[in-house]
Amino acid sequence: MTDFSEASMRFDANTQAPQLPKPKWRPSRKRTCVKLSACDLERTKRAFTTRRVPLDAMATLINGPIRPRTGDLVLARVERIRYQRRIELTNGRKASLNVGDTIIVAYGDRYATDQFEAEVPNDLGPTNLVATGGVAGAVLSKSRSIKPATEIMPLGLVGDAEGRPLNLHQFRVTIDRPYDDNVRPRVVCVLGTSMNSGKTTTNHSIVLGLSRAGYRVGVAKVTGTGSGGDFWQMLDAGAAFNIDFTDAGYSATYKLTVRDLEAIAMQLVGYLSQQNLDVILLEVADGLYQQQNLELLATETFQSIVDAVFFAGGDAMGAALGVNRAQMSGYQVIGLSGKLTASELLIREAEAMTPVPVFRKEELSNPESIGAILSLPPATSDSNQPCGATERHCVGMCEPLQAEDESSWARFASGTD
Repeated sequence: MTDFSEASMRFDANTQAPQLPKPKWRPSRKRTCVKLSACDLERTKRAFTTRRVPLDAMATLINGPIRPRTGDLVLARVERIRYQRRIELTNGRKASLNVGDTIIVAYGDRYATDQFEAEVPNDLGPTNLVATGGVAGAVLSKSRSIKPATEIMPLGLVGDAEGRPLNLHQFRVTIDRPYDDNVRPRVVCVLGTSMNSGKTTTNHSIVLGLSRAGYRVGVAKVTGTGSGGDFWQMLDAGAAFNIDFTDAGYSATYKLTVRDLEAIAMQLVGYLSQQNLDVILLEVADGLYQQQNLELLATETFQSIVDAVFFAGGDAMGAALGVNRAQMSGYQVIGLSGKLTASELLIREAEAMTPVPVFRKEELSNPESIGAILSLPPATSDSNQPCGATERHCVGMCEPLQAEDESSWARFASGTD
């Protein structure tokens, strides 16, 4: 019989204290709703995925026997820091996480071959932070090469003043007028063999080249998991507009139906088509053989909005199979790039196995050639705008230069002043 007497529990300084098991979490049987104060929100780290939700909309904290949905905002406390040691804030900064920190993230499902597979849990019990961009989910599996996911304890769903849970879908972008396929610019989609095959690097290089050549570029990531890394990278490369599936109301796209994915693609392309752009670049996350990607690429809807495909491969064999599969699905593949271009040997293998040209990132970022690679008309450069933009691209905030100012600028530019 176990002895729980005081004498049996004594230990000296050299003896490790007994470790008591944590009490098992039990869901509350009663739904509760309390007000969130400004102080509560000020101390909380709000994640990138929640950036479209105004702070003044977060008014209550809801708890009880609730089954969360993908996109629901949750206020949680960091319990144990493991793989995710930082969180991306709404302004793009990556903030360090500490045990005891409170964070506002969004529930979502995740598919990442190099990291985690996760799903939205059935209750508000202990769960995981499965993406630094701010996605909460219960881990189903993980790559053996990484640590387990950081553990968090939900304190409740974030609600509005009426006690209704806030969801990202309520704050998605809206389109001013119906989508018209006849007025959209050329759309090029970047596909790849897998996660980390070089899709984002390929897209970044293209954006850099186009923006430096004078083109006005819009970028949209159709699928994936909410993260600010790619988002800010495209803006830094010169993208005029950059949106992703979080702007369409989803923290992540894993386990969404193909109809949902079609709607996301149409919404993002429709929104960008109204921004006076020369070209739109799309990116589909993960690999070509991810089940949802296969279903999306097979739809007439997606095929109708994509004019050309750039393929990113991690190796020559995967690139050859991917290019062939995309062509069989009816897409015009105009170029191959990605991680394989780091090796001259892999480039030669890919060139021998595929009928499309291989481009290094330096070629894609070259403003002298990228327009022709994407079959775009030359960017117009004539302008009388002081900002240097064409009349079409100027945001209209400039005043025409006076003759004296033009003369002064000419002297300064020539170094004669």
